[in-house]
Amino acid sequence: IGSTKTKLHPVQERMAKSHGSQCGFCTPGIVMSMYTLLRNTPHPKMDDLDKTFQGNLCRCTGYRPIIEGFKTFTEDWEVMRSANENGICAMGDNCCKLSTKRSSTIDTNTLIPANEFTPYDSSQEPIFPPELLVYDILDKQSLVFKNDTVTWFRPNTLEDLLTLKSKQPKAKIVMGNTEIGVEIKYKHQYYPIRIHASQIPELSTVSTVDAGIRFGSAVTLTKVANVLKNQIKAKPKSHTRIFAALLDMIHWFAGQQIRNVASIGGNIVTGSPISDLNPIFIASEAVLEIGSVRGIRRIVMDENFYLAYRTTVLREDEVVISLTVPYSKQNQFFCAYKQARRRDDDTAIVNFAINVTFEENTKMIQAFKVAFGGMGATVQVPLKTCKVMLGRSWNQNTLNMALDSLIEGLPLSPNAPGGMIQYRRSLSLSFMFKAYLEIMNNLNGELNARELSAIEPYQFKVPKSSQMFHILPSSMKTCAVGKPIPHLSAIKQSTGEAVYCDDMPEFKNELHMGLVLSSKAHATFKMDPSDALKLDGVHLFLSAEDISPENNCKLGFQSDIVVFVEKTVTSQGQILGAIVAESQSLAQKAARMVKVTYTELQPVIVTIEDAIKYNSFFTNIVNPSVIEAGNVDKAFTGASHVIEGECRSGAQEHFYLEPQSTIAVPKEDNELEIFCATQCPLFTAV
Repeated sequence: IGSTKTKLHPVQERMAKSHGSQCGFCTPGIVMSMYTLLRNTPHPKMDDLDKTFQGNLCRCTGYRPIIEGFKTFTEDWEVMRSANENGICAMGDNCCKLSTKRSSTIDTNTLIPANEFTPYDSSQEPIFPPELLVYDILDKQSLVFKNDTVTWFRPNTLEDLLTLKSKQPKAKIVMGNTEIGVEIKYKHQYYPIRIHASQIPELSTVSTVDAGIRFGSAVTLTKVANVLKNQIKAKPKSHTRIFAALLDMIHWFAGQQIRNVASIGGNIVTGSPISDLNPIFIASEAVLEIGSVRGIRRIVMDENFYLAYRTTVLREDEVVISLTVPYSKQNQFFCAYKQARRRDDDTAIVNFAINVTFEENTKMIQAFKVAFGGMGATVQVPLKTCKVMLGRSWNQNTLNMALDSLIEGLPLSPNAPGGMIQYRRSLSLSFMFKAYLEIMNNLNGELNARELSAIEPYQFKVPKSSQMFHILPSSMKTCAVGKPIPHLSAIKQSTGEAVYCDDMPEFKNELHMGLVLSSKAHATFKMDPSDALKLDGVHLFLSAEDISPENNCKLGFQSDIVVFVEKTVTSQGQILGAIVAESQSLAQKAARMVKVTYTELQPVIVTIEDAIKYNSFFTNIVNPSVIEAGNVDKAFTGASHVIEGECRSGAQEHFYLEPQSTIAVPKEDNELEIFCATQCPLFTAV
């Protein structure tokens, strides 16, 4: 969309001048997300901006300068700018611009003056190539692609798809590739037969039927959301309560980029126990249309649909054709909630859906169903709770009975996958309590302010930030400190022209290294690389035995890190050895084939409690960092009350967007030219 060699696009310019990049690895993706938003919505609102960047991760800037720069494209910012140009200031007569005595610092809400930005004109954007819009010849054909390891089918009729599935029942159907792609790349699954079903009309259509809305299984979640919005606007609220809950949950499902390609059917068949949508489908008793060469059958999504972890009642040769989400009734209420570690683009810890139907003009429960994700290997429906609620009035006593029943009906063993046992059990009860309040409020609106606070929906707030900086004397023409000057790589990062290790063309005869990492915290080990070395294209296996002790040097600030561990590992993830091969994927595959036999040692110290238990303390501190104010012992002695307990800070999972990587190029006189992506150049030089 722009280049340092030609002209910057306004999106690229504002990203750079607003200091929105640091390492720059995420910058091209963020630029293209903003560009896409402007092409689809030339005058976006801040809410649109919020949704657009749900799927973009940045690990450097903290998003503030990115949002500060890009909000200048929004209607909200234009309104604010116009107001400021008209002389309106919240400080009135105390406005700093009217004062003759200005302080040495200024509180500003702008990173740079807006008049430095190139104006954006959507009419100047290039049009989408017309030939691509009308060129649908290949879309009308069934296609097959093959290589040495995978066969990829792209049928264009339902009959062809069902025939393929009957002949290849183990084949994986691919829609958005959002699940299978992860399984292949990170879980190292192998699917030799894949079927892409995006061009089949029956799987891609949406229709209104008497019972509700029928979605083809290949319909994307973005399209589902748009259809739900239109239905909610067009029909009475009492008919669309299930739609409203589903629409709200879709907003928190992954990010906008994923929702644009992820299909509703793929979410169902994947069978994740923490799926955001499946509890809603089960609680609402959505109807699935299933097809095979034997014919079509319809089944209700209920507690019997998932047999085990990621296993459904579908036969191997069957395909989900459609899903019908039902209308709600006048006396029917539906709620759905999700709790994750962060709001956007995160998997659920626990999620929940509840479907309650009352006898007409009463609070007597006629039908009741709840479904929980994250409380077992499949979506859990506590049938005893559903049964005990029937015929009872919707009141506090009934709520207490439901909570007691859920405690019994949703047990989690202490070693349940996912951990956080007590928190997850607490969440299941909290969701039931929240649903009780929300439904009670809809029934008669008799909640007090304290109770209402528990059901207030999350409201998006426009980000607002300020910055204090010193005013520099005008005579200091050459000083960069205190001036909003973009760093030297900002423009190249915004245009995508900054070169990272993975962008560099491959050298002739280039070899790649895959690391063999420890999977134990404290153990001795032996390695057998023989199976890995049998693979074509694998050249070498390296370990501590292959390099001299002086070259297996100790690194780190404490000089306690070696290149290859020699005998004993003291943490998971230490480097035991390395495979050298002709491609990165081959090197990594071969590294996983190296057999490592461990003899575990004691003690294994992986927590603070373990360290205290085994008296393992770090004592070799040359300059200890201690914060001390006053006499702590004296303060405790003279205190009226002493409160004892524990306070635990949560751990963080740190990851780089660009992995640490290095390219070493042999030169003359035994020299090496090294290109290294690292946040610690000191030890690279060493």
